Amino acid sequence: MRDIEELLKLSSKQDAKIPLKIEYRIQNTLKHKHKKQWKHYIKKLVTVIASIIVVFVGSISVYAAFGGTIEGKPVLEWIGIRFSDEYENYKVNVEGQEVAYNETKIDLVSTVCDEGFTILEFDVKLSKEDKNYLRLGESIITEEDLQNAKEMDEKQYKNTGETPYYNHMLSAKDTLNTVELIFFGQRREEYGSTFYASEPTYNIIIDDEEFWTKTIQTVTKISDYEYKVYQLFLLTDDELDNKESFEISLNNVILANTGEKKETESGIQTVNTPNNARYINIGGNFEVEVSKKKALQNTKVIYPENAEVSYKKMNKKVEEVKVTPLQIIAKVSTTINDVSLQSLSSNRNKDHIGLIDFNIYDSNNNPLSSCQYEVKRTITYQDGKTEEWATGDIGTYKNFENATMYLTEYIIIEKKENLNSIKIVPVERKITDNGEEENILGEMQVDVD
Repeated sequence: MRDIEELLKLSSKQDAKIPLKIEYRIQNTLKHKHKKQWKHYIKKLVTVIASIIVVFVGSISVYAAFGGTIEGKPVLEWIGIRFSDEYENYKVNVEGQEVAYNETKIDLVSTVCDEGFTILEFDVKLSKEDKNYLRLGESIITEEDLQNAKEMDEKQYKNTGETPYYNHMLSAKDTLNTVELIFFGQRREEYGSTFYASEPTYNIIIDDEEFWTKTIQTVTKISDYEYKVYQLFLLTDDELDNKESFEISLNNVILANTGEKKETESGIQTVNTPNNARYINIGGNFEVEVSKKKALQNTKVIYPENAEVSYKKMNKKVEEVKVTPLQIIAKVSTTINDVSLQSLSSNRNKDHIGLIDFNIYDSNNNPLSSCQYEVKRTITYQDGKTEEWATGDIGTYKNFENATMYLTEYIIIEKKENLNSIKIVPVERKITDNGEEENILGEMQVDVD
């Protein structure tokens, strides 16, 4: 419910959290925001500089990740949630799912499915030729990148002697190449460079139906020629229509290189440059049946009473909490009355509501790691007409008043031993003339033992 300028300001702050489902929009805006300005610059540098800018906005990296383990649970703390040690007990091995290009092979080796998420584990084995082609283990910053940055600085700052672009390049020079898997890869041309990206309207197929859902990837290096890739999809009952078992299809596989994910003072680095980027069109597809039945057998469902808060014309309510062997997932519904275009888009409007985060605590007020994401956003206008908008977005530029907005959100919460209750605290974050402000809206208590 934020205008894009405020979201961008918030995203540049180290501790700011951006709702997971609007990352694609922010990334796209960052990528194209200064396109008119850049027409006056050296064309071949444009995408390079765009990539370097993304380095310093780590909180919105689509593939933000630290790594994983070979045995046991993958390290998924890059989405803000720690899974329980039961992870390995719910892992299902997969056989016969392989795509190959010459001597390079990608195997889907296991799945884990629970309420709210599904994780696919891939084993990537590369030929010597493909490993060298992808520049794995080498710096993402090439000599051509450095030379181009020097030319850019000379063109724009020759009177001052400053070298900001060159310095940006140097700051990322110790970031090494690792692998990245792209599914539904689409060949594109931009600023004279060729790259592959996922199909923008969907990134997963479930039982032959296309969906766009939050997906996060992390990579662990086993050796110079072997990598583990963990692909996480955030899938709730809203996407699955309450299915306990379903088939996931991933097509047109692309093997690419990208910078290793690093935690820095300004966030997580996720960066590549056109001079470094390499792609191998593996092709083929993966089709795998996954099931959360085993997890559901040991899941407790709670329907809280009086777990709600109100603020301005908004009401948030915890509708349902599921305590699974791996984590806790809370479903939160939101109703906002008397909504107008101005109240959604302008932080100067008296009814405007800033970005809402959820802080989670145990009964002793110790913080629990968590991850929130919006899955549905609808609006009903004064005349009764209802529209479904993209999550995290304003779906119209037409002026309107007296509408009602409905949101559905989920919060994945860390499960700890001897946890008997959780406290969900909505916090409003907004940009004002005095900087960023934080406003605690109340708390919602839920017994989970």
